[in-house]
Amino acid sequence: MIKTLSISILFFLTSLVSFSQEEITVTIVYEGLEEGVYYFSSEEDFTTYAFATIEEAASKKYVLADRKLIGKIFKVTYTAEELVDEDNEPYQVLTLKDITLIEKK
Repeated sequence: MIKTLSISILFFLTSLVSFSQEEITVTIVYEGLEEGVYYFSSEEDFTTYAFATIEEAASKKYVLADRKLIGKIFKVTYTAEELVDEDNEPYQVLTLKDITLIEKK
C-alpha cells in the first residue's frame, strides 16, 4: 500500500514538472535544416539552438526548408526539457512554440 502511494505521488510530481516548463523567447538567426533538425544561432553569445520538435501552429507560419530563409533573423519562443541519457548525462530537448520573422528596416 505504501509503495503504491509513493509511486502515485512520484507520478503526480513528475507530471507537475513537465507542465511547468517555462517559455523562453530569443532573437536568433536561422542556420538551416539538417536531418529533420532546425538550427538557429545567436549572434550575441554564439549559442546554437537545435529544434527537432516544432509545434504545428509554428510550423505552418514559415517553410523553414526554404533555403531563402537561411541567415534571416527570427524571434523564437521555445521550451526546454531536461532529460538524462543512458549514461546518466543530462541534455536538453528544445521545442519550438512560436516563430516570427524580424524584418530589417
